[in-house]
Amino acid sequence: MTTTHTRLATAGASLVLAAGALAAGTSTAGAAPIVPSCDGNQYTVTSVVTAKSAATICQWGNGDLEYRGVARSSGNTLCIPVSGVFEQENGSGRYYYVAYNNGYKYSVFDGLGLSIVGPDGLLISSEDAI
Repeated sequence: MTTTHTRLATAGASLVLAAGALAAGTSTAGAAPIVPSCDGNQYTVTSVVTAKSAATICQWGNGDLEYRGVARSSGNTLCIPVSGVFEQENGSGRYYYVAYNNGYKYSVFDGLGLSIVGPDGLLISSEDAI
């Protein structure tokens, strides 16, 4: 995977992923974990927990990144490849990670929160990290 560093204005933005946005994922039995964990042969790049959702960016040994999200209320999960890494333009030096599934854009903003944008380009949900 090629990492692209692009600046995005996010200062002060409230960003997050709503539980309903994960409906396209698979359902898991029992209570949803607080933060999705990476496999044993991966390491955690960043994790974000919000009131309704949680996501982790995992990295494989070859450098590929993976988005793992969970709706905390339902336990619905989503595990998809990260397609881009971008630098946040808020002076933090942090990055955000983007993954796509069925036209939906999932973004994990390191230290800030999660967001999801629908296939029509409209923001479906956003929520700050807790």
